[in-house]
Amino acid sequence: MRAVFLGGSSLTVNTARALLKRGHEVVLIERDREVIATLAEELDCGFIHGDGSRPAILREADPQHTTVLYCLTNEDQINIIASLVGRSLGFQRVVTKIDDSELEHICIELGLHDTIIPSRTAGIHLADLFEGRDPLEFSTMVRDEARVFSFVAGDDVAGP
Repeated sequence: MRAVFLGGSSLTVNTARALLKRGHEVVLIERDREVIATLAEELDCGFIHGDGSRPAILREADPQHTTVLYCLTNEDQINIIASLVGRSLGFQRVVTKIDDSELEHICIELGLHDTIIPSRTAGIHLADLFEGRDPLEFSTMVRDEARVFSFVAGDDVAGP
């Protein structure tokens, strides 16, 4: 399978590294040539230099042969616009990262169903850890192919 990433953030690098390790094809779109040069030393993937919110650049990434377009830049507005452009060009699935939770309702209204807010996800896990609900550190919940699944059932759904 093939994944295309916008932006060279740490979230991009970690996700791309995991996908490459699993044998998937990865293409990274970045507008800063220096970032591409640095990442090319550690990631064995394809690179496209340009603004990933531009239709011509996203077309170059080959939407019809891409499983997921990840819009993970550090700019929420760029991620939202790129997601909409990517969807209009035929990417099978588009994942939109936003940091400002006030924009979540906009993403929902625009039909961007795969919207992630990393700080919210980490915050929930840290609050659970604080309350003793999840004794595992968030960073150790997923290791290579091993997964840990946990949930908390409230008194209203727990049996006798």
